[in-house]
Amino acid sequence: MKTVFPLLAAALCAAAPLFAQSLDGDLSATPVRRATPVNGFAIQEDSSDVDTASQFIAGLRPASGPLAELADAPEWKSYARELDSAWQNFDTSRLLPIRNWMPQTLPGFRPETVFYPFSGPDYIYARTYFPDATTYVLCGLEPAGVAPSLQTVQPLALTLGWMRLSTKTFLEAGYFITKEMRVQFKQSPLQGTVPVICLMMARSGDRIISVKTDATHAEIRFSALGESRVRTLHYFSVNLANDALRKNKTFLDFVAHLQPDTGYLKSASYLLHEGEFSLIRDTILANCPAVLQDDSGIPMRAFDPARWNLAAFGVYANPLDIFKKYTQPDLAAFYEAHPSARLPFGVGYHWDPKTANLMLARRTAQ
Repeated sequence: MKTVFPLLAAALCAAAPLFAQSLDGDLSATPVRRATPVNGFAIQEDSSDVDTASQFIAGLRPASGPLAELADAPEWKSYARELDSAWQNFDTSRLLPIRNWMPQTLPGFRPETVFYPFSGPDYIYARTYFPDATTYVLCGLEPAGVAPSLQTVQPLALTLGWMRLSTKTFLEAGYFITKEMRVQFKQSPLQGTVPVICLMMARSGDRIISVKTDATHAEIRFSALGESRVRTLHYFSVNLANDALRKNKTFLDFVAHLQPDTGYLKSASYLLHEGEFSLIRDTILANCPAVLQDDSGIPMRAFDPARWNLAAFGVYANPLDIFKKYTQPDLAAFYEAHPSARLPFGVGYHWDPKTANLMLARRTAQ
């Protein structure tokens, strides 16, 4: 795919070193205003017009106000034009086929509460697969960060340049790369995952009602286009490795209390194949009566056939070379025994539909 945002990239390269130095501190040191405990978390209430600011960073011109005036800047016009083109290509090639495929293939599968570990800020895939959900829970290593506002979108050229870099790989390949996020979400004026989530919500037509954030947790309340009901997205900055997770009882209690209808896993780096991530794997299996995933999620051997019914879609192809040790002969045999039509869209690391796979596991009633 061709390189985009050449003017912004040049401005970013010139200014980024100085800017990076100014943000090389602890993100948790960001002041928290009007903090009150919610479900064990200290939450910062953001009183700015996040919905309008989210439209702005999504390349959608606000109807009125200071950000509408700021949208007259050449930097924003260039950003909006190029992001609109990139998003339209992404939506047409990756999201639209999913929107068509899900109701045709799984018409009765419409969960209301979705748990998406190892997601980073990937709200849009959860939203596309599960458009009726009222609660989404995402989590990753990246900090929650700050909500977009008139103040946080400036300096404009830097902010827009970093936003484009933060979404570039995702819009091209369909997943985020942890090493890239570690740099981008720390050095951008709009730090953390929340701005990218808000961008995706704006592009989905969602109306953001409120955002509450601190360094480890964000709660976003929003409504879908044309609807009055309020939905909620939670993002947790959490290390899901066993040693760290055992010390995070609040997060484990939150998931258990939530009782999610479905777990969703994509581009999960095959971490759930490792013993070091057995606790989050067992948490998903214990609390989610259904799991939709690609082969990078929970290994097939973890689904007891006496307790789980499995359905396979697409084709099983060996993992990328960097993950080749996670090849699953049992899953390959299952696909061979249960042939399925190819998926009309790529999934995770298998961005080519010819090699993409999905598996739906449903717990049997006992």
